[in-house]
Amino acid sequence: MVLDIKIRKEVEADYSQREIILDDCFGKDRNNRTVYIYRKIPSIKELSLISYLKKEPKVVIGTIRFYRVLIEGFHCLLLGPLAVDKLYQGKGFGKKLIQKGLDLAKENGEKICFVSGEYDYYCHYGFKKLSSINLNIIVPGPISFKDLLIYEFNNDAKNYLKNNSQLLPSN
Repeated sequence: MVLDIKIRKEVEADYSQREIILDDCFGKDRNNRTVYIYRKIPSIKELSLISYLKKEPKVVIGTIRFYRVLIEGFHCLLLGPLAVDKLYQGKGFGKKLIQKGLDLAKENGEKICFVSGEYDYYCHYGFKKLSSINLNIIVPGPISFKDLLIYEFNNDAKNYLKNNSQLLPSN
């Protein structure tokens, strides 16, 4: 069965459904993870997206947000959290959210996006391990996955980032 998956910008009315999905996917203690240091500021509004079924536009199935982060004064993105209701995982909702989010970010002139996630999942969207481009980025605590991953919109991260720079929250 092919699902008619749609994407739209997140609105305030989505918040409670979004939080339930995030708690279900990552646990109620998810806010204690290192990546939440970067999520103390509001997410980028135009890159805060919801996936849903065409026939039920008010029912949130998946969510993605992007946050502004800094390295040596250079603005980058941090993807996440990405979560899909467990009943719909593996059906394309997350894939569409990532593709739409990265497309919008590129249209906005973004250069680099990071994610703390499973490489085997994110590599399908063009994310690379930092080690594959001989780059090490320092984060202020442990990350949940083996590597911090990078997406280069123009394959030129080394032109912007210095090795051993620290990934900082944006103000």
